[in-house]
Amino acid sequence: MALLLSVIMLVTLMAACGPKDEPTAPPAGNTGSNTPDAPPPASPPPQGQQPGQTAPPPEAPPEPVETPPANINSKTPRDTFVVGTPAMNGDFINGFGNSSYDKSIKVLLGHYEHYSATYYQTPEGEIALNPTVVQNITTSVDAVGNKTYTIDLWNDLKWSDGRTINAKDFVGCLLLYASPEFAAVGVSSSAGDGLIGNDEYRDGDTNYFAGAKVLGEFKFSLTISADELPYFWETAFCMMYPIPMHVWLPGIDIITDANGSCFSGDISELCQVIAETERYAPSVSSGPYMFVDFDGTTVRLQRNPYFKGDPHGNLPTFEFVVQMEVPSETDVDMVIGGDLDFNAGNIEGEKIEAARASEFAVAHSYLRAGYGYVGFHCDWGVAADPNVRWAISCIIDRNAVIDHVLGGYGGLVDACFGMAQWTFQARRRELASRLTPIAFNLDKANDFLDLTEWVFEADGTTPFDRTKTNADGTYMRHNAAGEMLVIRHLSASSVVGGVIESETLKNGPLVGMKYEVTHGDFNALLDNYYYGFDLGDDRYYNSYNLATNFSAVDDKYWASWHSDMLGTWMNSEQYATPEMDALIMQMRSLDPTDTDTFADLWVEFMVAWQQGLPQIPLYSNEYFDIYNTVVKSVPTSPYASYEEVICMVEKWP
Repeated sequence: MALLLSVIMLVTLMAACGPKDEPTAPPAGNTGSNTPDAPPPASPPPQGQQPGQTAPPPEAPPEPVETPPANINSKTPRDTFVVGTPAMNGDFINGFGNSSYDKSIKVLLGHYEHYSATYYQTPEGEIALNPTVVQNITTSVDAVGNKTYTIDLWNDLKWSDGRTINAKDFVGCLLLYASPEFAAVGVSSSAGDGLIGNDEYRDGDTNYFAGAKVLGEFKFSLTISADELPYFWETAFCMMYPIPMHVWLPGIDIITDANGSCFSGDISELCQVIAETERYAPSVSSGPYMFVDFDGTTVRLQRNPYFKGDPHGNLPTFEFVVQMEVPSETDVDMVIGGDLDFNAGNIEGEKIEAARASEFAVAHSYLRAGYGYVGFHCDWGVAADPNVRWAISCIIDRNAVIDHVLGGYGGLVDACFGMAQWTFQARRRELASRLTPIAFNLDKANDFLDLTEWVFEADGTTPFDRTKTNADGTYMRHNAAGEMLVIRHLSASSVVGGVIESETLKNGPLVGMKYEVTHGDFNALLDNYYYGFDLGDDRYYNSYNLATNFSAVDDKYWASWHSDMLGTWMNSEQYATPEMDALIMQMRSLDPTDTDTFADLWVEFMVAWQQGLPQIPLYSNEYFDIYNTVVKSVPTSPYASYEEVICMVEKWP
């Protein structure tokens, strides 16, 4: 799945960029009122072009409207597309935990599964063969059921330094990202998952990756293990993009023989160099843009003169892309005022209405393939008890988020899903009848807490009496050791986090719970959230408010909730159950055409997930991407952010 899970975790994993004031994690009976209105059930996404067919000719882009608006007040350079986002980590190659804003840069540079990949995710949420990269693809199945995809690349793909992209660059990506040497410098990746020889190669039992072979300068093969088939997203196993072997691994060649493929030498030191240099300033790219610099707040990119085109053959129209950190309080005002061209993922009603009222801005909206949530460390501290997590869900009036943050542009969800997912649209009524509504209810919160160890007064022996609680917080729950029930929450959101703070500070004391909210830096939040398992008992925070989005491959559930991912940053809550494991594997193991069974199992997974409630799902909403009228259009969607449609974006003359 060639680093697919980096898409998923923003993560993630994340299609559309997360809203500006809503941190987006790298890569869940409800009453009818809790389920927002959605379009009629949609057909599930097809799984891409059938192997054995030559790639179809590029589709023609839609004809733009050629009448410019009467009023344009842009202050940005005509040759530059200026995008405003929250702070970036500065991780600009795949494999390292990051925000969705770093992910945008990765996509534009080609260090991600899109522009230079064999398969890509379309704006409609489909997995499709990339005809700009792949000339032809065929499949064969051996006697034991292993399935081989043989891929012929076009011979005119080039790196930004003019060097030709070849088959070794694609196989090299797989070998590098699946290697124990790259894992040793902090890389997490799903590269090679599903292919024969993956486990042996990752564990270091062999230098050869059996399921990958270089067959010519522009030809290679990937072999899916029979044990992994059928797989609902089969073509995703072969979603592969290149790395610049000549820059990242100088002096290293790839050897292919009957055993598979391996590197010709030790890559340990080179992996360390990549993690210290290319990670922050990629020197060459295969995407539409090249890296220029990053000063800690602003990334500058320049057009790649050797870029062949997007999957439809379109070339970028801007010479430069500038992505800059801007205050969330003024980002939309900066678009209206002409200081920014584009600002994605707005969820706040006040901003949306301001953009709609302005003659200098366009508000482009779409349903979200994701949701906002409060996440917990389920393996440590107070929140390790699911009854505590359920109690917290009962003291937060989620309608306050809908009203005060979203301005009505969203709805409540009771599990880990988003409104734009085809599974939700196909099974929304059944889901509503199976899930337990998460509702504001202080009596229920007390009921849940009475099932925990926090059932005493301060002396550790006198039973807690819920009738004695007060708004001042002078009567709180304790355990037998006399320790007070305290939840420490970290937020990097001044809006969503502010509502959570207001709700928990107001309602927590009424059930004997002290909720401490800290507003901090987004990158610090990600470090604590993703890597809390590394800190062990040195952790301080129990909960975080973030958001996540889904890609066309909904295998996020395996990445986020399967026991295989415990002890990694991908399962950030460190939560899994045998029942969830079984349902995840059943969903993954379906034939791609068995969409009805997949949707049925998806409902069962939501029910199993909600029982332990590793997150409190807050809402799924409508996204509004705001752009200045100097721009003709930015055709984003639930599955395509601005970076994935950059070749179809242009300014009025």
